[in-house]
Amino acid sequence: MPNFNHAPYLKERMDSILAQDYPDFEVILLDDASTDESAVILNEYTKNPRVKTLIVNDSNSGNTFLQWQRGLKQAKGEYIWIAESDDVAEPTLLSRLVAEIEQKDATLAFCHSQWIDSNGKPIARSRDPRWNRDFSMAGATFIRRYLLGYSSICNASAVVFKREAAQKVEMEKVVQYSASGDRLFWIQIALQGRVAYVAECLNKFRQHHNKVSGGAEYMGVNIVQDHAIYRLMKKSLDLTANERRWICGYHWKAMHRPTVSAEGRISALLAWGNEPEFGRLAYLFYLLHRAKEKC
Repeated sequence: MPNFNHAPYLKERMDSILAQDYPDFEVILLDDASTDESAVILNEYTKNPRVKTLIVNDSNSGNTFLQWQRGLKQAKGEYIWIAESDDVAEPTLLSRLVAEIEQKDATLAFCHSQWIDSNGKPIARSRDPRWNRDFSMAGATFIRRYLLGYSSICNASAVVFKREAAQKVEMEKVVQYSASGDRLFWIQIALQGRVAYVAECLNKFRQHHNKVSGGAEYMGVNIVQDHAIYRLMKKSLDLTANERRWICGYHWKAMHRPTVSAEGRISALLAWGNEPEFGRLAYLFYLLHRAKEKC
């Protein structure tokens, strides 16, 4: 469980971790030099026999994925769950997702998430019909459908994956992308086998002002980093012309969101502008593609 300045949510989060009905797990706590009361709260939980260790950084790393890397090196179990410190889990999350991995022979399994506000109240969101049923598929197929243009795995707290697969991930590349590294991480895990999805809502994904992703979007950092990841995957997956069009169309849309600053749009355009498919026509193609998916 990586944490930075999430003291208001830690008790609820830790209690939901320790309440898991899965019989055998260890908890690794990582605090990235929080300036609030996080370390004090987390230290109280070290008395629980399931808590293996608490690592408190002397200075802030400034990179979520450096914390992931540190935790992965500490972990000894067969499966890994990166339980973000501001989220909440149902007691059956671990047992359900581990069972799904084993039954479907998957390297990664994830579940549906309910978005909640800072007070834990549900945030109403429309749900794409594709997410109303369980499924499993080859990892390469999942990547092409759900990870190339944007990440359909929006929250690490909803995911369990094999440690063996994580050991083959190039974390040195992942940590280079402080805003989009999770997508590259999931891509590298998925390429090693099958991906399973559980439509049951077992995870609560908290939205609040103290989130890293908001600033990255405002400055267009995530869009620029998405382009670097796109270039990494473009050749290895041998993307079709239509796949390239809708990926470029999605990012054309992303850079024009009101949450992206003028400076962020310039940065995004500098990154994506040389792609021959990029532009308004690609955006129209993306809209047609999305409409077809929902039919």
